[in-house]
Amino acid sequence: MPTPVITLLRRSLLVVTFGIMLLFPLEREANGKTYYHVTIKAFLDPHDFSAVEWTWVTLVEIPKRQAYPEQAALAERYGGSLRGSVLAFVRAAAWRSEHSHKIKKRCKDRPSEMVISWNESWNDKVYAMGGLDNPDNPDELNFGFTTRPILLQNKRWFDPKSRSYVALGPVRMEGEAAEEIRGNFILRPVNYIDPLKHYSFCGKQWVEQYRSAFNNFHIHEEFYVGDNEIFGQKPFGPDDEKNFVYQVIRTSSRTHPNWKQQRM
Repeated sequence: MPTPVITLLRRSLLVVTFGIMLLFPLEREANGKTYYHVTIKAFLDPHDFSAVEWTWVTLVEIPKRQAYPEQAALAERYGGSLRGSVLAFVRAAAWRSEHSHKIKKRCKDRPSEMVISWNESWNDKVYAMGGLDNPDNPDELNFGFTTRPILLQNKRWFDPKSRSYVALGPVRMEGEAAEEIRGNFILRPVNYIDPLKHYSFCGKQWVEQYRSAFNNFHIHEEFYVGDNEIFGQKPFGPDDEKNFVYQVIRTSSRTHPNWKQQRM
């Protein structure tokens, strides 16, 4: 037979346990958001695996009826509903390694080489969004980088093009030839603080805007049943000679597990 003291202790433990069980479901319900953490590595040169770009993106799931309230109200007026979810933008960053390579070309009808290079740089602005567009399959995901208006985590829409984009041109060093600026420098889905891509050929030096491999990146993927991680790869480039490796993690945690870390 348990003593009165043991019985009292057991009851106290049950009360504490029950209180904890009540507390955490309430907290989970209050903060019950689903986050999608994307990590992508782009191999830029098939002959140099150190030539890479990395990007890290966090998105949060928001029902479409909240993202598009006017359209949702119109659908309900006619007896329907707006289903599916938008993956709203929380934050993003990108990084590229320093790299230089040569291309054989002819200069004044003689064999020569063009040198193409860029410096290491972090991102200045990165814009991306996703969606769970199939309401009958919440495991089906779309994701990509864009300069179109994106939904932010506060459920407000933001147009990246509404912000001015200023690019710093080449810095001329004393005693060195000046680099000519060619082409337009415009806002892109992924914009580095150092936006320059350097060229040297046939006695001339010039720069163009560096175009990130992520600018046209898009995936349409699906989580396996019971799994909260997607890991895959896809080729890119004229001859599919380059490669993306990507990971998507679905979780209730807002913390990106790989944030600005070169790992998956």
